[in-house]
Amino acid sequence: MHVGLLRVTLHIPAAHSLKDRRAVVRRAVERTRARFNVSVAEVGDSNHWQRAQIAVTAVSGDKTLLEELLSKCTSTIANAGDAMVTRRELELLSYSDDESFGEDDLLALDAKTEDSE
Repeated sequence: MHVGLLRVTLHIPAAHSLKDRRAVVRRAVERTRARFNVSVAEVGDSNHWQRAQIAVTAVSGDKTLLEELLSKCTSTIANAGDAMVTRRELELLSYSDDESFGEDDLLALDAKTEDSE
């Protein structure tokens, strides 16, 4: 299993108010969400008129397909309005089928708790 996290920083030169900025960000988020089966949210710089950060996450069994999907998401965000992509950060995490996500496997911990009662 592969998990991808993409963070895109945008510069919106035509935004002269938070309302202008929100319109551009909303269009980018909605188009990306509609075209791809991903989670999308605005994650930063919400008080600056001409800057925005949008994060996209996706899960796939194929790392190459995940990279391609997140690349297409970047293009969709860049073409959604009057914004320029100034930074793109991508992180891919890979997990084997038997690998735990964290220190404690919560399901195993719950099962042990139920067994001891």
